[in-house]
Amino acid sequence: MKVADEIKAQYKSNSVHKNLIVRFPELNVQTEHKNLHQNSMRLKESLFDKDSIEFVGCIASIFQINIEMLSEDVKGKRIEVEIYTDAYPNSPISLFHGIVDSALKQANSRTKEIVAYDELYTKGNINVVPWYKSLGFPITLKEVRDSLFDYIGLAQEPAELPCDSVQIKKQYKPSSLQAVSVIKAICQINGVFGIINRQGRFEYRIPSNTTAQSITAPYPSTTLFPSGILFPAGAAQEAGETARLAEKMHVESFSFYKSVSHEEFVVRPVDMVTIRNSEDSEGVSYKGSDSAGINNYIIQGNMFTYGLTDDVLLEIAEKIYRNVSGFEYMPFQSDNNGLPYIECGLDTVDYLMIDYDKSTGGDIVYKRKAFHVLDRELTGIQVLRDNYSAQGEEYQTEFITDLQTQIDLLKKKNSQEAQETQQQMEDYTYSREEIDQKFDSGGSKWEVVSVPVLPTTIAANTIYLIQGEVVVE
Repeated sequence: MKVADEIKAQYKSNSVHKNLIVRFPELNVQTEHKNLHQNSMRLKESLFDKDSIEFVGCIASIFQINIEMLSEDVKGKRIEVEIYTDAYPNSPISLFHGIVDSALKQANSRTKEIVAYDELYTKGNINVVPWYKSLGFPITLKEVRDSLFDYIGLAQEPAELPCDSVQIKKQYKPSSLQAVSVIKAICQINGVFGIINRQGRFEYRIPSNTTAQSITAPYPSTTLFPSGILFPAGAAQEAGETARLAEKMHVESFSFYKSVSHEEFVVRPVDMVTIRNSEDSEGVSYKGSDSAGINNYIIQGNMFTYGLTDDVLLEIAEKIYRNVSGFEYMPFQSDNNGLPYIECGLDTVDYLMIDYDKSTGGDIVYKRKAFHVLDRELTGIQVLRDNYSAQGEEYQTEFITDLQTQIDLLKKKNSQEAQETQQQMEDYTYSREEIDQKFDSGGSKWEVVSVPVLPTTIAANTIYLIQGEVVVE
């Protein structure tokens, strides 16, 4: 998020007065700080919520707050939230765009507890069967996603995704299909995290491939050193390098914080990508020339990979590999001042932490440790607090992402129908010798009919000659 440094500095101070605006644009209603319960505000955002990395995302953000004197019925209405400081009233920071899911009026009180989710929560549940059936196949994946988001009425941030040019063929005849299932499949086949951003638009995020590593300089500035006694010679030069690294990584530095805990390992990056239909199939794999294939990212059951040739699947696996192979991070959890401009997957935070120098027998040293923000919870208004975290396991020999969508059921149903049709064909398929025998045997009169496809109802004493190629959908 592009925010001027002078505005960022405001949120790093506990003495600056902050103002939250909660707006319901459809009702032309706006509520400001005097009717808001200061400690009730909560904003939760995540890129993924499991120990294993899943390059899918599509987790709806949630916003909560208690509001007094709100007489309007806001359930199901749009909600927009911004925050600004007294010094910069014309430079608000957008926090949330979404739809109110519930507005619970508390007993013997003038307060309503508002719970809202971003639009992925609501529009993701739209049944998109009519949309899918209306598509003209074959169609590129970009045309699919553009058409889908137009259909459900959700704006996308402009993006060029790795597999936009892949041609998709029709594979299903769904009776029920949720939009979010298709969106997840789109994100997965491109190796990106999907999220609704602060402006209410769907965004595809790829966290920085720059490793969030330990940095030995104490501050990202050459002007903030307390004493030459505390820090070794050459620290100023290291600080300059840190500042440049911080700028490249979009690092936000904390010198004061409540708590930080972290693992002693780094989650190793993906070094192999496998695409397969199910756990019973070998699939197609791609890995870099110098990769050991230890962390195999398995994409299983993606609705857009069915019916593609191995060559195309290998090309897709290579494109996904390019997106995900460089991403590594250290699992952590922190509690610090709330910075509303920090965003999941786009920002890195680092902390000045005490460490021990083993080379000198355990002398205390100060190091900066940097972490990728993959999950965050912002609370409060005047006293803004942020909890950042990222979880994961160091080595994940097989971390399988199987979307388990309704498409899996459709595949099974379509497979059964295909088998039944095939059996019908086998029951009514004869060799030339069998046809000659039937005609030579006399008795009932046989009729020979030329048809493009086998009819649903099979007539008695009829031999069907299928024209050309038989296609079983």
